[in-house]
Amino acid sequence: MIRLTVDDATLSTIRISFSPLWETIGSLGILARYRGAAPSPYADWARRVRNRLPEELARTLVEPLRRGDPRLFPPGFVALPDPTRNTLAAELAHVRETNPGDPAADRLLTALEEYWDLAVAPYWNSIRSSLEEEILFRGRTLAVAGVEPMLAELGGRISWSRPVLTAPYHRDMDLAVTRSKLLLVPTVFAGGLRLFQQERAVVAMSYQARATGYFHVLTAREPAQAAEDRLALLLGKSRAQVVRALDEPRTTTAMAQSLGMAKSTVSQHLAVLNDSGIVWKQRLGGRVFYQLDQSGITLLRELGI
Repeated sequence: MIRLTVDDATLSTIRISFSPLWETIGSLGILARYRGAAPSPYADWARRVRNRLPEELARTLVEPLRRGDPRLFPPGFVALPDPTRNTLAAELAHVRETNPGDPAADRLLTALEEYWDLAVAPYWNSIRSSLEEEILFRGRTLAVAGVEPMLAELGGRISWSRPVLTAPYHRDMDLAVTRSKLLLVPTVFAGGLRLFQQERAVVAMSYQARATGYFHVLTAREPAQAAEDRLALLLGKSRAQVVRALDEPRTTTAMAQSLGMAKSTVSQHLAVLNDSGIVWKQRLGGRVFYQLDQSGITLLRELGI
């Protein structure tokens, strides 16, 4: 368990940023933690990745992480997320700069690049979109309600009881965070392991992005024609298309463009779905985003979608 005692000066510096490298390591944590079938929402993703993952890559990345081998990611190897390095290539280039002439680091970086191409890159557009919406949502709460309500709503067994922020971790850690910067890093793959990093006057910790529980962000899947037909029978063909398009938060305009429908038609479908509890809407800034509610997620799960 991590217990961070956070002072007022640090509370005022909290920021949120995503990291492709942290996301990649988190996904390895899913494969390392679950030898067999992974739980939802990772089941389909884990099955496909395991079927394609070369044995050598599994021995290099997954097995050492499963054993808790500290040599896999030695101290200082995994850098703090930085918005100026928002691609995996940029993050790995930074690691190479900080570990010049290190053959072991070069081999690990090459393995991570190969793994990224196979396991994360096919899903990255959807994942990144969900992370950006997560940051927008938390930033809105931070601006409107303040930092403490935002911390209290993080979920994922993270709890805030002033002045202590508590989160599950693989070992006990008590840390006083005083006059520092606290960086929260949302990840889709936080179900595998929690990443924690302290560097100079910055403390960074990953947490479960809320989108993972509500949307199918790992969307590269085989078509399920029979299930889709059942959904169309229940809701109508056009309305079923709208529901399936809500694999991540979307505006009416974005859905109309992606589905090739009139904006007014999509708006009518969303109004019905919202009234029935299948979707709900959230205003963020000047835009309104629609997303599947829990009943909508349950409906798709029952139909095998």
